[in-house]
Amino acid sequence: MAPDQKLHITPPGQPLGDEVEKKLLEGLDACPDLAFAHLVDVDVPEQGEGPGMVLFVWLVPAAMRSMRAALNLVSETVAKALPGDRFLDVVILNSAPELLPDVERAGCLLIAPYPDERERALAAISDDVMGSG
Repeated sequence: MAPDQKLHITPPGQPLGDEVEKKLLEGLDACPDLAFAHLVDVDVPEQGEGPGMVLFVWLVPAAMRSMRAALNLVSETVAKALPGDRFLDVVILNSAPELLPDVERAGCLLIAPYPDERERALAAISDDVMGSG
């Protein structure tokens, strides 16, 4: 995605359903490297495809050395939880921390096994924003 493209991050327009969400939560809770995750819709108007569901995940710092393994585990968990006709993208938010405020504003926190890491991430983003003014 080009740096000048605008993203519209909103709550999901088509919820997954209680049973699917429960399976997803149980699976994500078993992912040891997942600090927190948000399930949202993301629309990139310039692409003209309409919104798509995205799972933004924040990994614990120790997982950053083995990011591929952590992402593979989360992706497998998502694939097992979703019905065959549903898809969503998984994005590691640590790699694009500037999106965290917009993702948080959507109000769609799905799971936060490490709430202290979430608070640290939010504080770091806040410091960056305040320090750049």
